Amino acid sequence: MSEATNEVTTEAATGTMPSQQEIIERAEATTNGLEKTLKKYHRYSSISNLTRIILSSSIPVLVSMSSHNIKLLIFVSLAGALLSIIQGVDSFYDLSNKMSDIKQTILFINKESLLLSSNNDPYDSDHEEENVRKFIANLAGALDDEMSNIDN
Repeated sequence: MSEATNEVTTEAATGTMPSQQEIIERAEATTNGLEKTLKKYHRYSSISNLTRIILSSSIPVLVSMSSHNIKLLIFVSLAGALLSIIQGVDSFYDLSNKMSDIKQTILFINKESLLLSSNNDPYDSDHEEENVRKFIANLAGALDDEMSNIDN
């Protein structure tokens, strides 16, 4: 769970409920942190994909050149091994699914924040504290699973 959600949950447990504006600011801080993580994952994914393209395209060239110089087969083997390692690491960390989960989480938080700030259903109560409680409950319930997927 994010730090902002932990702070809100702690405040809710102690009885001091943050204001609607504070809760929206914390939600924005959470989405900003998730966007930074998304950019980092995207950068890793781009580097990985580019490296795979370069290694994949170099193997046929090196094989064709190895007929004149047998020592080039070492580089072909190394390129193949590196390609396998990169593919294995990508599969292990599953960055594409993590990026998808983060995008969905950001969209969910933004949607809930918009509904809260515009006092639309389910945050249409006249009491700000009731709206904030609903917001916290909705975020905590929906984000627990998402955040555990992102952290793994």
